[in-house]
Amino acid sequence: MENCEILVSEQNISVGDASFYVKKPGKNEIIHINKTGSISLTFRSVTNFIREIFLPVGYPESVSEDYWNYQVWDTAQAFCSTIIGAFTTRSILKGVGVGNKEANALSAAVTWILKDGMGMIGRIIFAWWKGSFLDTDCKKWRFFADILNDAAMCIELCLPYFSNYSMELLCLTSSMKSIVGVAGGATRASITHHQAIKDNMAEISAKDGTQETLVNLVGSMLSIYLLNVFTDTTSEWLLIFTLMFLHLLTNYWAVKSLVFRTFNEQRLTLVLKSYFSIGTVLSPAKINESERILLGRGMDVSQICGFDIYTGVPLKKILRNWSAVDFKELVSIHKEYNYLILVNLHVRKIYIIISKGESAESLIAAKFHAVCLAIATCIFNNIYLDVYDKRQRNHRTPITKLLSFMRAYQTSSILMNIPFNHLLELQEFIKQEYQMFYTALQVNG
Repeated sequence: MENCEILVSEQNISVGDASFYVKKPGKNEIIHINKTGSISLTFRSVTNFIREIFLPVGYPESVSEDYWNYQVWDTAQAFCSTIIGAFTTRSILKGVGVGNKEANALSAAVTWILKDGMGMIGRIIFAWWKGSFLDTDCKKWRFFADILNDAAMCIELCLPYFSNYSMELLCLTSSMKSIVGVAGGATRASITHHQAIKDNMAEISAKDGTQETLVNLVGSMLSIYLLNVFTDTTSEWLLIFTLMFLHLLTNYWAVKSLVFRTFNEQRLTLVLKSYFSIGTVLSPAKINESERILLGRGMDVSQICGFDIYTGVPLKKILRNWSAVDFKELVSIHKEYNYLILVNLHVRKIYIIISKGESAESLIAAKFHAVCLAIATCIFNNIYLDVYDKRQRNHRTPITKLLSFMRAYQTSSILMNIPFNHLLELQEFIKQEYQMFYTALQVNG
């Protein structure tokens, strides 16, 4: 390109190739020049072709930062699952009588139909029962689905030893796998939505299907070989348990690699804990790293403020403990907010009633307000909280500021809610503290 005038340069964002369009001295024509040599160009052409098949256009700029890590571990778990599935298929066929001269084809067909029917019923029931939780606890349900899938395959592998109960066992495993199908499919959609930062959800879903198809194809080919090699019971079970361990381990790493920038109950609680304890909002990566992915585990808001906090509870369930005068006073105190907070001190519960047309920000504000009010109520009633001891003593944090603020009021010797006149002053404190919290969220999140 010496002595050439560069007219324009071009780069393919999908594959990163750069080329130039130049004008040679004394010639009135545009010449195209590739930056790479002929050998490297051939190699890059092959790699670019593979990349275009399996990765979204514009990768990595077109996907979330955690895309590669998640897909690598997800591919590994799918590979293990495919091989285990081949062994379970053999066990199922043995269990229903394939290869047994005494087996009845009609009974095998009925068993298969009942198995599919139970799966359909299980799919409907689970979607109705837990469908609304699959988005908010995406990681937990994703990992739970894989654990349940392995449990179902373990039962299917035992089918040849309990062939007299093949129908009952297949109906059970079909129901279990129907739950896996609903939970796995729904959470995969949620993860795809998270990865699609350029509104390219359909393409990412299609490329994920392509990746999975290739993995299943390779896994199936390898399974044919392994089925012929591992024929004795001991070696077969040793291989299967090894693959199941790897399957769950890679699933765990896949889910843990996800870095969601949206709040669910646990992530918001972790952010609130860090803010009240150390006065800092941790980064999304730190919060996601601390998030538990086993169902029934995780940080609970009561560990911070001593109260369980419920959102969206119907008023008829909670107003029985309130007089009309007190409730009217409480409504007037919250008139500038688009939510209402009710404290039931005796059962240590706080209820957040949301106004029509709420936004994500108003829900965060309501949760922050409720936690502050819960901590203040505990201070007012001399109720001990762990968060007192875990605060940073060498600089002012929200919890130390709240403790200082509440010292202006005489603590109660009997359990009672904070008086209404004190609540008005407390709300001003909470409003100022929330502004600082929200600013920290925008800076770090």
